[in-house]
Order: sequence, then C-alpha cells, then structure tokens
Amino acid sequence: MAAAAAVEAAAPMGALWGLVHDFVVGQQEGPADQVAADVKSGNYTVLQVVEALGSSLENPEPRTRARAIQLLSQVLLHCHTLLLEKEVVHLILFYENRLKDHHLVIPSVLQGLKALSLCVALPPGLAVSVLKAIFQEVHVQSLPQVDRHTVYNIITNFMRTREEELKSLGADFTFGFIQVMDGEKDPRNLLVAFRIVHDLISRDYSLGPFVEELFEVTSCYFPIDFTPREDLILSLRAVLASTPRFAEFLLPLLIEKVDSEVLSAKLDSLQTLNACCAVYGQKELKDFLPSLWASIRREVFQ
Repeated sequence: MAAAAAVEAAAPMGALWGLVHDFVVGQQEGPADQVAADVKSGNYTVLQVVEALGSSLENPEPRTRARAIQLLSQVLLHCHTLLLEKEVVHLILFYENRLKDHHLVIPSVLQGLKALSLCVALPPGLAVSVLKAIFQEVHVQSLPQVDRHTVYNIITNFMRTREEELKSLGADFTFGFIQVMDGEKDPRNLLVAFRIVHDLISRDYSLGPFVEELFEVTSCYFPIDFTPREDLILSLRAVLASTPRFAEFLLPLLIEKVDSEVLSAKLDSLQTLNACCAVYGQKELKDFLPSLWASIRREVFQ
C-alpha cells in the first residue's frame, strides 16, 4: 500500500518535472500555462514548482537561470492569490537577491516582484523592502521599455495598497522614484509615470528637498511632442498644475513658451496656465504677473 501511494505521489511530480524541463531546456512556452493551471487547480503547490525547478534556479548559465525564474514568475502572476504569508516572505527574499543577478535574469525577476506586489498576504514592511532593493540594484532606464513598465506597475501597486508604509520612507521614496523616471522616453511609460507623480503630490507624500527635481523630471517633456499626444498633454498638465510648490519653476517656463513661435506650444502653455490659476494663490502668482500680462497682451493684440 505504501509503495503504491509513493508511486501515485511520484507520478504527478514526474509530469511537473517534464513540464519544467520542456520550458527551461526545451524553450517551449506552453508548459508555463500548464503549470500555472495545475497550481490553480490544486495539482501542485508553488513550493513543488520551486522544488521541480531545483538546480535550474542556480544554474551557472544566466539564460538557464532566466528561463527558470521566468517560469516561476509566470506561475506567480496567475496564482499569487493562493500564496500564504510565509511563502510570500521567502519568495520576496529570493527575488530581491536576484536583482543582483545577470542582466538577462532581471526581466523575469521584475515579473515575479510584480506578481508579489499584488499579494494580499504580503506582510508589513516588505513593500518598502522591495522598492529599496529596486532603487538600489536596478538602473531602470537601461532596461527595455516593457521592463521599465513593469517597474512602474510595481510602484503603482504598492502605492495603491501600501500607502502608509511607503510614506514611512519620507522623501527617500520620492527621490527613488525620480531616479527611476529620469530619462524616460516611451509615451506608454510616461503615462504611468505622470500618474505616479500626480499621486505623490495629491496624496501628500513627502517631497522633502526634491520639489525642484520632481518638477524637472516631469517638466522636461513640456510641451508634449509625442504622438499620440492628447492623453500625455492632459496627464502632464494635471501634474504641473497639482501644487503651488511648482509655481516658481513653472511660471517662467510658461512665459517662455507663450512667447514661442510654435502655435501648439503657445496654446498648451495658455491652457496649462489656466489650469494653474485654479490652484496657485496670489502669493505664487504676484511676482510673475507683469511678465504674464505682457506675454498675454502681446498675443491678444498681435
């Protein structure tokens, strides 16, 4: 009886090992979905998947390690709701450590952290730990577009569910994000990044001494010249008009652009100024009123 039970237990694991081999060594994509489906249906646990991956996770060849972690990450993206708190802790520690790995491995590591950022069972403190690890270990702007987008998604997920934890970082969180965003060139990523900046301001995260840096990392895109433009224009305008603390930096820029020969820049500047006037007070506007009035009057009478 005991021998029969052992055979029955070994048979499903044999199938799992076969799927893992086909994905990691055979470079087949289908087994990942099959393993995820089997975990969701209760045929295997995430721990059993980790055990089946075994030496592949420690393989000296970076491409093999990357495939192994990719499989685990794809399973987690489908099955993160099934994880227990202690499993989340071990997985976070594993993935944080892998942020120091070869550059070929990093995209799969980020996918795993994205899955874990969605976990309800994530213990307090680990959101901060993950973001500190990303800020310290990953040069985000050297990554491909899709991987940069994954980093923005991780940050967004934590801001949505772990706000008080992130605020405990103070201005270090704002500075970390500035480093992540600095130099971003893809419109798809900028849409997410602008929303994050707007949330930093509107949800009263600490900007500390980094107000000007946060302004510069966003205002460098003004006026928007990407295509398609409209969503980006509105998102950036919402950021620039979101706080009076930007006034001393933004108003000279708007005056410069109103005086530009480019019609679209003039219109965008006037519309942004209109949005700012609803937020900025007399104190922020008064030093710039003569120059603003001169530029607007010139536009009207010319």
